[in-house]
Amino acid sequence: MKMKQFIKMLRRQAPLWIIAALAGFSLQSCSDEDDFTAVDNGQPVISLDTDHLRVEIGSEFTIKGKITDNDGIKSITLQNSDMYLDKTIDLLEIYNDSLITNYDLSYSYDAPADWTEDMKLTLNVSVEDVVGNKSETTMLITPDGDFTAPEFTVAFPSSITVPLDKPQLHLDYTVTDNKGLEYIKVAIPDLSIADSIVTGDVKEYTLSKVYDLPGTNKSYDMSITLCDQFDNKTVVQSVVTVSADYPKMYLADVTDESQLTSDLFGVPMLIDHPEEYYYVARYYNQKPGTEIWFIPQKTAFAPVKFGVNPTTGLITNDVSVAQPIVLNEVAYYEIDFNIQTGEYSVKTYTPTDEPFPQGQMFTENGIEQPYELSLAGAGLPGVGNWSTSDPYLLTPDASNPYRFYAEMNLTAGTEIEFTITPKSASSWWPEPYWRFENPGDGEEDSGENEYNTRNGGNNMSKVTVKTSGKYRFEFDTHLLRSRFYPIN
Repeated sequence: MKMKQFIKMLRRQAPLWIIAALAGFSLQSCSDEDDFTAVDNGQPVISLDTDHLRVEIGSEFTIKGKITDNDGIKSITLQNSDMYLDKTIDLLEIYNDSLITNYDLSYSYDAPADWTEDMKLTLNVSVEDVVGNKSETTMLITPDGDFTAPEFTVAFPSSITVPLDKPQLHLDYTVTDNKGLEYIKVAIPDLSIADSIVTGDVKEYTLSKVYDLPGTNKSYDMSITLCDQFDNKTVVQSVVTVSADYPKMYLADVTDESQLTSDLFGVPMLIDHPEEYYYVARYYNQKPGTEIWFIPQKTAFAPVKFGVNPTTGLITNDVSVAQPIVLNEVAYYEIDFNIQTGEYSVKTYTPTDEPFPQGQMFTENGIEQPYELSLAGAGLPGVGNWSTSDPYLLTPDASNPYRFYAEMNLTAGTEIEFTITPKSASSWWPEPYWRFENPGDGEEDSGENEYNTRNGGNNMSKVTVKTSGKYRFEFDTHLLRSRFYPIN
């Protein structure tokens, strides 16, 4: 006897308590589409999560609800002509060996980019059970919703160092939202700072605040919450340290602040910090008139930026007087400075280390081949995966034997990682090669590919392409620095 016939027999002959017990189950087994006998002959019950669904144009949304029917649900139909939607969910077909009495509706749909916020779409939801009873209801769908959280226009730094002699935290950042901001909250619990700034219903707002901090060497946890009109939130965390010294300093040779965060890695460039208050930058200047600044936070020119005071001739972080250092020769430069005394020096120099032997012949595993510097890894266009025999070849700089570059088109979402290595006809890994970082003395890898290590170091930290387009990779074997950034 088939299971469905058995269920029908129970409905005709079994005592009521058995039928009632069976009706309590969400699934009832069956195997064909014979006629059904009603348990209670009741109408299907449709309970949608909402009768008004506000969706965001260009985003996916989901129609959700719960359908119940003691007789068993046959089908659910979703219809709206303006959405070109006529979808029937046939539960007898999907669950051909079971009778469904409870069903969680979850149907996803992409809101087209050509929808407008003033549209009102009425979705008809109808349900039929296995004995022919029907119910229907409607849901209003309006494309005036918002699921996108506010964001800073530049990445907010995970750490900020405030100078001990002027212990003021300057926040000067722009916040945007696709629909409208509501408020910004700045919290530093250890200092009892809980500042709520009402932005008003605007799409862009400049957060400009100054907070006085104690003049002692100490670190504080800070959180900033961005909230929009739809209660979408972004929370960033940062450690604020009051100190006369900065653990890291970067050389910035870009003029647009967005260039500090649009790179895959290497912009701005990490410089050396050999002792307290003292920093040394070595840099190759590619064109006369390059302006450079020094910043201790990696993603923005604020809150601290070091330049030169033209009146005193000293390094200063006073933004009201600071001017950039201008490099007027195409050459390698060494810039030394002390942020405590303000003294600094700028000089050109000529490297004495051996360049990579590009083009010279070498023999590996009995195969003679020329040295060709390349990238071997994953995510690189048009070449093998971690293949030294089919790598992405670098182009030597015609005017500088220490420098190599490559330009390539990359697609957003692509994950990239590689080792800088000579091409190998035998798929080996010949020296010299360069990986990334090699911290000692208990320090951790930054995870941001801040410098290169010859014949050692760690595997590159994967980077993800944020925006499709053309990118340029540059590598300097003398400086042990590389950078990867968009050029269009």
